[in-house]
Amino acid sequence: MTEWSEHFVQVNDLTIHYHRAGDTAKPAIILLHGVMDNGLCWTPVARDLQADFAVYMLDARGHGRTGGALENFSYSVLAEDVAAFIEALDLQKPYVFGHSMGAMTAAVLAAQVPERVRAIVLEDPPFRDGPQTEKRDGESAPGFEQMLQWILSLRALSPEERLVMARKDNPNWGEAELAPWADSKAEFNPEVFHHWQANIPWREVLARIACPVLLVTGDPEADAIVTPNLVQEASHLWHNGEVAHIQGARHCIHRDRYNEAMASVQAFLRHA
Repeated sequence: MTEWSEHFVQVNDLTIHYHRAGDTAKPAIILLHGVMDNGLCWTPVARDLQADFAVYMLDARGHGRTGGALENFSYSVLAEDVAAFIEALDLQKPYVFGHSMGAMTAAVLAAQVPERVRAIVLEDPPFRDGPQTEKRDGESAPGFEQMLQWILSLRALSPEERLVMARKDNPNWGEAELAPWADSKAEFNPEVFHHWQANIPWREVLARIACPVLLVTGDPEADAIVTPNLVQEASHLWHNGEVAHIQGARHCIHRDRYNEAMASVQAFLRHA
C-alpha cells in the first residue's frame, strides 16, 4: 500500500477533512460515505482503487473531522460542498462513488454540475418518497428519531464495545471495515438529524444526469433500499445508466459482499 496522506481544505463555510491515496497524476475518484460514517470507512475500497486512481476520501459536513453549519443540511448542500472541493483542488472531471447518503449526494452533484463529473457509482441510494412533514424546533427531522437514539446509544459505549457490536451485527464484513465504522460513530454530530432535509425529487435528479451511471443494488429483503421496481423506474429516467445487482447484500453492499460489488464497480470504472 502506498502511503496515505491526510489534509484539510477550506471551501464554502467549512473546512473539509479528507484522506488521499494513490498517485495524483492518475484519474481522480472521490468516495462519499453514508450517514454516520466517515471517509476512512472506505479504507478497503481505497486500497483496491489506489493503483489506478488518485483516491479522495472525504468526511461529509457534520461527519468525521469536517465541521460546518448544519442548518439547511440537505443533499443539495452536500453536493455543493463536493463541487467546491473539486474546484479547490482543481480535479479534472473525477469519478464519484457514493454509498447511501453519499450516493444521493453524487447524483445531485452530477445533475447540478455535469461539467465537473466524469461518471458516478450509486450504491443503494435512498430513492424514497417521504412525506413533507413539518418539524418542530428541537425535534429531530421526520423519520430520523430512531436513528438518533441508536447513534446516541452507540456514542455512550467505549471504543472496544462499539467494535464488538460492529463485529456481531455485521458478520459478513471484512475485519478492515470494523474499526473505521466504530470510530466514525463517535465522530458523527447527532445534530445532523435535527436539521436534515432528506426529501428530494430523486426522479428529477436522475433525469438530469448525463454522465455514465452505475446503480449498485442489494437485496431489499435484507434491508437494501432500491427495489426491482425502483430499478425499472430509474432505467427509464437516466440517459446512460446500468445496474449491478448483488444478490443477498444488505444496505452496505460493498461491505456485505465486497468481492462481488467491487468487481462490478471496477469493471464499470474501466469503461465509463
